[in-house]
Amino acid sequence: MTPSSLYVHIPFCSRKCLFCSFVIAVGQEHRREDYVRALIKEMGNAAGKDIKTIYLGGGTPSMLDEDHLENLMDAIRKRFSLQKDIEITIEANPESINPSKSKFLKTLGFNRVSLGMQSMNDRYLKFLGRNHDASMAQDAYRILREAGFDNINLDLMYAFPGETKEELEKDVRAIAALGSEHLSLYTLTIEPNSRFFAAQMKLDDDEKLAEHYLLIARVLAGYGFKQYEISNFSKMGFESTHNRNYWRGFPYIGLGVGAHGFDGRRRYWNISNLQDYIQKAGSAEQVTGGFEDLTDDQLIMERVLFGLRMNEGIPWDLVPSAKHGQIQTWIKDGFLKMEDKNLKTTDHGRLVLDELSSRLI
Repeated sequence: MTPSSLYVHIPFCSRKCLFCSFVIAVGQEHRREDYVRALIKEMGNAAGKDIKTIYLGGGTPSMLDEDHLENLMDAIRKRFSLQKDIEITIEANPESINPSKSKFLKTLGFNRVSLGMQSMNDRYLKFLGRNHDASMAQDAYRILREAGFDNINLDLMYAFPGETKEELEKDVRAIAALGSEHLSLYTLTIEPNSRFFAAQMKLDDDEKLAEHYLLIARVLAGYGFKQYEISNFSKMGFESTHNRNYWRGFPYIGLGVGAHGFDGRRRYWNISNLQDYIQKAGSAEQVTGGFEDLTDDQLIMERVLFGLRMNEGIPWDLVPSAKHGQIQTWIKDGFLKMEDKNLKTTDHGRLVLDELSSRLI
């Protein structure tokens, strides 16, 4: 049986960033202990499975106290079979990182940290509603290094309204120069549940965003980062195993309020109300909010779409014959290419991949 990945959603945040549309809980720190107990209860539904990667996302998982984290990780180790080379990631915001917490995370077995820097430009950090500035972000990165973490991802956001090429290049170089092993790229988007959406904020045009995207990729290459997915760059050997499992269609378990999971056929998602989740999971009630069973054709198409996001591409044999004509046209147009019997997206194709994907569905 293929090992699963485990995603654990920790919704607590000190404030809601203006771009955020995720399931989070602000001002609910007093419920952290009850929430961890509920998570441990929910684990019973998937106990005994072989786990290849663990990812604590949020929200701000690093807002959990040491007791909460210790109880959670102890429960995971008791209820699941963890592979020896397991990748264990925790998301953290710079303001929640200190020497004591960092060392404790290391002793708990976390071997990868994803640090939500977003930018090294204080003006844009304030624009996003972040709780940290560039100096705090640098300090957090240094503290994690001193604690012994040798696999750190840094988040970089771009496409701020009015952002110039000069500002962007300076920002990319400032983050890349820190020397992390991995960098995740996020385009600022206006999501329906965000405060930016409520304010009807307007973004720059697609042509400018495409130019900025290519600039980022070029600058990162100069710092030794290799792009392996449309929004992810890493040093050699530091690709995110957890994310790759998603993109390759492998099963993953989702625990926590609003978490999503996939068993290889069924995609499911949990209820998104924190209090309801705590009450139901704590009393061993069903916390699934809904599910979707995918057909064979849907599974194949998802594999194709996710595969085209990755630089490694997908085997040509995986492409449905009904799509061959359209694919051949895009190869001639320079959006896709064949290489080593794999279908891959070109640099030009990455700029319009969302549009290509929508036409394939």
